[in-house]
Amino acid sequence: MTTKRLQNKPQQATEPLKGIAIGQDWRVGADSFNIILYRRQVNKKTGKEYWRAHSYYATIANALVGLVNQGVRDTELADLKTVCDKIEQLHKDILKVCESNQNLVA
Repeated sequence: MTTKRLQNKPQQATEPLKGIAIGQDWRVGADSFNIILYRRQVNKKTGKEYWRAHSYYATIANALVGLVNQGVRDTELADLKTVCDKIEQLHKDILKVCESNQNLVA
């Protein structure tokens, strides 16, 4: 008897995702259980762009904190200025989304 192993592959979406775009490379979406942080990826062989589920959160606030934390990790802590610049850029991207959607909430 053979057993088939299930691989836990991250979700990939080739069509445009619904959700909130934050900058060019990130998007916050949701399913019925989680807030999902997606990251834009490019297939190295084909050059085709797609979105991949990066991480899952219980709240949008936690997802945004996770986004900033990932941005810091992406800098590989090169130096303090690089880290601060990355945090500032991510905060600007988040605020831009909030300000552009403010009219929808009011």
